[in-house]
Amino acid sequence: MYYFGDVDNVGVAFNGGFNKNNVSYGGCFTFAYLIPASRHCGLRVSLLAGTMSGNNTEKFLSLKKPRYDSRQFNSVVIQPAFGIDIYPVSSAGFYIYAGVAVAASIITHYEFKYDKGNSKVEGSTFGILPMVQLGIGYDWRLTESWSLGVELMVNEGVIDSHYMNLDGWPMAASQNSAGVELGGIFGTYKDEEGNKHLHWNDGWFQLGIKVSYRWSNCEKCRILDNYSHIKPQRFSSRRRR
Repeated sequence: MYYFGDVDNVGVAFNGGFNKNNVSYGGCFTFAYLIPASRHCGLRVSLLAGTMSGNNTEKFLSLKKPRYDSRQFNSVVIQPAFGIDIYPVSSAGFYIYAGVAVAASIITHYEFKYDKGNSKVEGSTFGILPMVQLGIGYDWRLTESWSLGVELMVNEGVIDSHYMNLDGWPMAASQNSAGVELGGIFGTYKDEEGNKHLHWNDGWFQLGIKVSYRWSNCEKCRILDNYSHIKPQRFSSRRRR
């Protein structure tokens, strides 16, 4: 899981490169059901739990015009989700996923320094954030029941405001030394010089490996089922004398 949002927002997502402080781990339990009327679509419910963290200090100091305010947080995230898997090619394991979710972020600690470090706001809190999900993945059949897969997904918050965020920002007033008001619906914001920047609401990228078990008696195998088990067999009969 790779966090992005206010704590790591310097105008354009990932401007300045990859930030190792924003990498964390999690796990997810998923139940998927192939819709009987379609070999290209399935329903999915899932429950994810993991940690989330962010720290922008090193990245902001590396900019051409360094920023001296700093933001960091640590949290535990629990997220139930519901979505649809779409298989464009019925004979292949590639799929596209789209879903909605609600992320509960238990922020164990946040610390925001501003005015070049002379002032500091810190504490612990929580956030409840509606999310939209988009992902792609691929499954390989190992046996009749077991599969191995890989999946890349983006989870993006639909709003960023008090108690509706992942990182604790903005939980207190006057946190931004640049006078920039972050937070709100999808869109842009203006910096202290009047320049517009893309604003990313809180969210994360999710890259994972899946191990799946299929109850073969409950549904037909979408990938390998060529109806070979119901093909008519030729029989020859001989009269016995």
